[in-house]
Amino acid sequence: LNKIKNNLESILYDIEKKNLIIHGYGASTKGNTLIQFFDLGRYINFISDKDIFEKITQKKTQTPTDNSLIIKDFSKLKSGDLVVHINHGVGQYIGLKTTKLNEIEYEFIEILYHSNDKLFIPIQNLELISKYGDSDGKVTLDKLGLSNWQKKKAKIKNKIKDIANDLINVAAKRALDKGEVIDLNSFEYEKFSSQFEFTETSDQIKTINQIREDLYSGQPMDRLVCGDVGFGKTEIAMRASFMCLSAGYQVVMICPKVLLVNQHFKTFSERFNKFNYRISKISRFESNNEKKKIKEELTKGKINLLISTHAIFANDVKFQKLGLIIIDEEQSFGVEQKEKLKRFKPSCHVLTLTATPIPRTLQSSIFKIKDISLIQTPPVNRLNIKTYLMIEDLLEIKKIISTEINRNGQVFYVAPRISDLDSIKKKILKSVPNINLACIHGKLNSSQIEKIYSEFFNKKIDVLLSTAMIESGLDLSNVNTIIIEKPQLFGLSQLYQLRGRVGRSSIQAYAYLIVKNIQSLSEDAVKKLKIISKIDKLGAGLSIASNDLSIRGAGNIIGSEQSGHIKEVGVELYYKMVQETINELKNISPDSDEWSPNINLGFSINISDNYIKDSNQRLSLYRELSSIKDSDQLENMRISLLDKYGVLSKNLKNLLIVIEIKIMAKELLIKKIDDTNVGFVLEFKSNTNLDISKILEYAMSNPSILELKPKSKLIFSIFTKSSDINL
Repeated sequence: LNKIKNNLESILYDIEKKNLIIHGYGASTKGNTLIQFFDLGRYINFISDKDIFEKITQKKTQTPTDNSLIIKDFSKLKSGDLVVHINHGVGQYIGLKTTKLNEIEYEFIEILYHSNDKLFIPIQNLELISKYGDSDGKVTLDKLGLSNWQKKKAKIKNKIKDIANDLINVAAKRALDKGEVIDLNSFEYEKFSSQFEFTETSDQIKTINQIREDLYSGQPMDRLVCGDVGFGKTEIAMRASFMCLSAGYQVVMICPKVLLVNQHFKTFSERFNKFNYRISKISRFESNNEKKKIKEELTKGKINLLISTHAIFANDVKFQKLGLIIIDEEQSFGVEQKEKLKRFKPSCHVLTLTATPIPRTLQSSIFKIKDISLIQTPPVNRLNIKTYLMIEDLLEIKKIISTEINRNGQVFYVAPRISDLDSIKKKILKSVPNINLACIHGKLNSSQIEKIYSEFFNKKIDVLLSTAMIESGLDLSNVNTIIIEKPQLFGLSQLYQLRGRVGRSSIQAYAYLIVKNIQSLSEDAVKKLKIISKIDKLGAGLSIASNDLSIRGAGNIIGSEQSGHIKEVGVELYYKMVQETINELKNISPDSDEWSPNINLGFSINISDNYIKDSNQRLSLYRELSSIKDSDQLENMRISLLDKYGVLSKNLKNLLIVIEIKIMAKELLIKKIDDTNVGFVLEFKSNTNLDISKILEYAMSNPSILELKPKSKLIFSIFTKSSDINL
């Protein structure tokens, strides 16, 4: 806005200076202001989009929280996935099914249960189902009509109460904590931001603004920034650092690997070189004397920003005025290590960066113990990494390495153990003899590691054979092939991090997972490798984390034991149950999805194949529509559909009307509306608190329209037949 304001002021100044004459000032044909200037016969017209396009007024709605976006990520369904119906339990999603009843076309989703029983759910009631989680595990489908599911759910709900109480206490304690108010130097900060050589993505801007608000709030920040490898988390860390430094505070950044410390030190030093802040690093590359001097200067406040490995956990590290702790690649640090950081300053601001949060951290974010920012927008021209799972074949490996080198690229070759490296080195050099190959691992001394890495960075080495020590954060745009041997010995998030070491430019990158024999792998290992090899889009880090949450379970997020209840009912439903329990304990009225009005008005409602061909996309829209809770959201959905897909079909218009009726019916506790020969039958929930006297009074004064029946039913006969309804 400031840039636009400055541009306009500049234009107006030029107009005044050059004595340009205002030629016209008035209303355009669509009622918007049109201003014209001319100079020597040349016209300048100032118009807006409203002068060209029809004006569409979009009502403001609450932007979904990042927490809800996580759950949305869990919610993507495909045929064969396990789902949970809130009243019937775990079943298997088969697909969308279209059926004709009395010449009227209906669309349902089909769910398979135990003993091949099937449940068909109307598309307007899909909020009753949620995704269970991983579909490859050994999960027994529930039996329709039995009470087992309700008993299981009730048992878990009782256990959740303890967790919910702890969550409330943690939130209350956090709200009472006082943190440093970081009042940054705006002029210096704007100068620093303007020197960023790329254009920030919308997600980066949003996250930076959230961090700025956190630091100024007076409460200790505890924010998780979850973004894919190469999506710009480092720039966010540098902006947050500058905010604190410009306000007179110190910053410490903690990294899991020596190589990552060196890379961050180089990046930060270059980015901060025009500002008078001193940056240092501590790792095993520094001598004991150097470390001692750095610690002394840190205590005196002479060092503004420190980048360190686990060496920071030493008891003799002290800060003069610490304002911010940044934890990079948080999945590499244990719970105890993270707790140790609090001894520096219990109320310190904490910023955590990761591509694949560990299940415990992800669950803490979902339950709002941590705030979360999602970086989901990829850099311009970034391509998805093509990933292949393959049986070991020396000829194929030779071809892969030769192809990369022939296009002037370099290769990472990774193995899980140091003991594997020597035999792999011999195998590679035998297959591809005329290449420069170097080997790097944790047992080499600091100078050797630095020398090899420097030569690889300067393209003097074609293939870098390594253990997983290269997994974190290394940014080399010329390395676009990675080969990983024995991938089953790595964790899911670790594999994703390794895969992310390539593909850091606009060049197509490849990742190859080499196994000797698929049959010898465990079920979990096969499942893990399938997940990695099937990634077909950028920004899949959060999906990987959610799969990890599903496979491993999150554990109790408050206590230390690693056994949770998520596997019992699935991620989505578990989240809902915790939120409902918290609301109950806080005496907040429940916004329960335990039931959904069943509405049959005698006409077709669906999204046709002609309107949206992709069935998964249609299902996603059905789920979104069924979850709408108010008319403003519904109107925004209508506008969005019109904008993305064009004029709404008759059946889709009907669907939107049914959703609107459903919203009102739920508010009025009407559980069923049926079109019958005698009119529309409205059936109320048995526990309704409606004023029956008013309904009786209206029924008696309008006997031809409204008739009260037993079992909480009303017959509404204003229309003689459903075809008379004018939609």
